[in-house]
Amino acid sequence: MRSYEVMLAINPQIEDKELDSLLDKLKKLITRTKGEITKTNKWGKRKLAYEIKDFTEAIYVVLNFNADEKIIHEFERVVKLEERVIRYLLTLQHVEKKSK
Repeated sequence: MRSYEVMLAINPQIEDKELDSLLDKLKKLITRTKGEITKTNKWGKRKLAYEIKDFTEAIYVVLNFNADEKIIHEFERVVKLEERVIRYLLTLQHVEKKSK
């Protein structure tokens, strides 16, 4: 398994319940393939540096998780199709190897 971090910029007009259901959907996608969520960090509503899809603000959420690399393509497909997600950035976390 590898460690990943995804930052999501979400439509600022959605309600808290809808935000929670979106995050649950993404978390279930990861956990049903034996991945694990290590950290969830809700940054809240922030101003965007530039307009994206007619929005000047977005709700930012950062998810850290461990998952098999095979699920990443499916995860990205689901996020791209999700209309409530304005933009996302998925990165592989660098793991330092211990030297002998």
